[in-house]
Amino acid sequence: MCEENLVQVRSIDMNIQHAKLTSIKEALGQICWLEVPVRDVPRAKAFYMELFGWEFVPEPQKAGGDCVKSMHFLNKGKTLHGAFLEHDEEYHVINNNPDKPGAVPVLPTLCVLDCEETLAKANAIGVG
Repeated sequence: MCEENLVQVRSIDMNIQHAKLTSIKEALGQICWLEVPVRDVPRAKAFYMELFGWEFVPEPQKAGGDCVKSMHFLNKGKTLHGAFLEHDEEYHVINNNPDKPGAVPVLPTLCVLDCEETLAKANAIGVG
């Protein structure tokens, strides 16, 4: 009886491990965290909820630093997580401007298993 239960537990554990590996493999190379600077949070929330079905944590978090006033966390299912970063006009980026080094850009974070290995591979392929 104990051996039967042990086999079941091992089987369940292996299934869980397989599920974890499968979900990690599916996530590799995808954007797993996304920071989007916005000035009008209610407008941005309404737009992205309607367009992509993004969901938001009801209460914003205070942000530290000069440029970001608050963070409004978002998610889409189990794969995409991130935040709207509410900021003032002076920190808004429409396109790259070296004269505005404090500007807040859109910041995507990609899922990888090993940062150093991925950077080495990107360099070997020939980055930009």
